Amino acid sequence: MTSKTISYIKLIRADIRHRGWLLALTGIVLFLSMPVYTMLFLSTYTEPVSDLISYFPGLLNGNSLRSFSAVIAVLAILTALTGFSYIHSRERLDFFHSLPVKRTTWFTTTYLSGLIIFLVPYMICCILTLIAGAVNKVMTAQLAQYSAVAAFGGILAFFIIYNAAVFAVMLTGRTVTGLLASLAVIVYPSMIFAMISSLELAFFKSYYSYDLNSTLPQKLANYLSPYELFNSLISESAAGSLHIGLAAAAILISALLIVCAALLYRIYPSEAAGNSIAFPAVAPVLKILICIPTSLFVSLAVQEMMLLNDTGWIFLLSLLASVILCAVIEFIYTLDLRRLFKNWRSSLIAIAGVMMILCFFRFDLLGYDTYLPDENKVTAICFRPDSFSYYFSYPDLEYPFESELGYFAPEEETDALYTLARSGIENLENGIDGQNDSGYIETLFRYKLSNGRIVSRQYPIKYENAVTTLEKVLDNKEYRKELFPYFHLDANSVISIALSDIYGIPDEMKLDKEQRLALLEAYEKDLLNVSTDTLINSIPVGELTLQIPDPQQTGQTADATVPSYNTGHSYISSGFPVSVPQLYLYPEYTNTLALLEDYGYSLRSHIDPEDVSGITVYLYNDTVESGRFSDLVSQLSDTADLLFYDSEMTISATAQEDIALLLEHIRPYSGGILDDGKNREDYIEVQYKNGEFYGNVFK
Repeated sequence: MTSKTISYIKLIRADIRHRGWLLALTGIVLFLSMPVYTMLFLSTYTEPVSDLISYFPGLLNGNSLRSFSAVIAVLAILTALTGFSYIHSRERLDFFHSLPVKRTTWFTTTYLSGLIIFLVPYMICCILTLIAGAVNKVMTAQLAQYSAVAAFGGILAFFIIYNAAVFAVMLTGRTVTGLLASLAVIVYPSMIFAMISSLELAFFKSYYSYDLNSTLPQKLANYLSPYELFNSLISESAAGSLHIGLAAAAILISALLIVCAALLYRIYPSEAAGNSIAFPAVAPVLKILICIPTSLFVSLAVQEMMLLNDTGWIFLLSLLASVILCAVIEFIYTLDLRRLFKNWRSSLIAIAGVMMILCFFRFDLLGYDTYLPDENKVTAICFRPDSFSYYFSYPDLEYPFESELGYFAPEEETDALYTLARSGIENLENGIDGQNDSGYIETLFRYKLSNGRIVSRQYPIKYENAVTTLEKVLDNKEYRKELFPYFHLDANSVISIALSDIYGIPDEMKLDKEQRLALLEAYEKDLLNVSTDTLINSIPVGELTLQIPDPQQTGQTADATVPSYNTGHSYISSGFPVSVPQLYLYPEYTNTLALLEDYGYSLRSHIDPEDVSGITVYLYNDTVESGRFSDLVSQLSDTADLLFYDSEMTISATAQEDIALLLEHIRPYSGGILDDGKNREDYIEVQYKNGEFYGNVFK
């Protein structure tokens, strides 16, 4: 009968004394990583105090110092392994279980002492970190609130890893295998869900996911995987945006893991100590569960690293990986090379499972690529050819960028777009590849269903069909206002306007606000009335680049002299003014061009050779093989440098006659709204005498 005189407190104190070295180690590491690092950081900090709102809370949980977040995870695993290490020793296990104490009491006290070993030093260091902020006069009420949320997130992050490690320890009989099992339990759900998305990407031709976090597997991983929960808790709590759903998921998964661990401990056999697996009956099942997703994950990773495009390699690599993994797992079980293939049945099941999953995706048994929502359930369709990413540049600041996903077309065009999508599925079934087959353009379709769900697919669409569809949808003025970047900003907020022509060098125009507004009003009028044929087939004669204040820096005065910061086609908040380029000017933009003339800005149609000090032309495979420039090359002087590499050619010229000859035959090229860049191979670089440099593709 269990003695009731032994209190939980005494057992906890005894366990903490036994692991005093771990308590000391935890305190030292946390002290150096939190208050000491914070003092060093603040002593060299020179930015505005307001910027600390986004950085300081991360000092309490590792979001601002990623090595510290790794320390939290390592301490969680180490605490679990050291606390329950006695179950891996038969002598110690028999001794503990021979005492008049229930197993549940041993488990509870050891578990709680592990929490205390981390939480007490952690809370003390959090308080010291906040004091460090107050001493340096950066602490505010809002910052203290955000810091408290970050500390709570750090505790939950430790909690989820600690519970996963405790559960893993209960499955094993050795400390080494306990460590391996801890890592497996922590990353296993993430690996499975990542593998699903990777298999979809590898085998499904219509698969599209601009934002991987929006996929169903990743959404499940975010709430079911200890690894993903750990990262999300750290990042979201540091940002002060820890939502109740994430916290609830962390608590529920932690509770599930610890309940399972407690149940396993109650039936943990004494003879399991020293064995790799505590429960031999489940060893084949664990081998199968580990081998199948790991083999697929490894094969996909190797294929990506080796840049192998043929999906047939996935079968071979997965087969090889599954055989090796089965052998490795058996060796971990037995530590005997002679028994690697003794349990061949479970190995055969694992290998067969890998092949079955690959066949499931390879032959598209669920009809993923041929899926088309019921027309009656579709409320709107988004039609976005790949060419839009070349043609448009949006001032987006929030990730994921909606502009990269496209905008839904008018409701009256749903039937036409539905028919177009059906033709895309037929093209896929006929083996057409929109990236490589000429005459076709890769197009993203997003279906908004009546239940609110959005389904994304991409198909190769015949160029002529894309032209016809675009002409229809662009007739709608409201859709134009959604599609074109100009309508995504406020004309009154424009700081400056730069104009570039064939020279390719943006020149900031000296305009007052009234002139800028008049110019933008003229541009808006031309943009709403320009024909779709012009947008598709005409070559721009110029380009406007607008500069606006950073929309996220409210209440601050933007400095137009500070350079903007952009990511190519979409923009992120930097505190600097944001540039919005690629507002093209066509000959048909009579209102805009006339106003530019009135302001004294004329668009040049040719580059004057006298303005150029040097020119370099890069001719690639198809152009060289066509011989289109053979006569031109023969007319160049001896001072021109010709460099041949395989079937490519580079022409460099500095002589005025050679520069004039090259400029006469070459024009920088800007594609239309449906030009997806397939033919943009040849390139020209122009060095002007005033020191300016310009590079662009040409045809």
